[in-house]
Amino acid sequence: MSAEPVISPNALAKAVAALRGMAYEHRLHILILLRAGEATPSALSEAVPAHATAVSHHLRNLIHAGLVQRRRRGRQVYYSLPNESIGRLVDEVLTYVAD
Repeated sequence: MSAEPVISPNALAKAVAALRGMAYEHRLHILILLRAGEATPSALSEAVPAHATAVSHHLRNLIHAGLVQRRRRGRQVYYSLPNESIGRLVDEVLTYVAD
């Protein structure tokens, strides 16, 4: 066996938080939807088979995990992926399950 890759405790904790954040069906579904672009909570609630309150709870968890960001425009709130690496992570999960 080759030498183990070196990872800092902070990076390891961040990776665990991201994977935990994705580890729910509705949260992963939200991430897949946001892969296509930003969306409002109401649009996400229509697409995800969960009550709007549950979708809001999942969005808070995704923000806390660093997987989603929020921006406000007037009274409307929009959610999106914070960077392309999160999109690639979602793509890799979907590739993994397709194989």
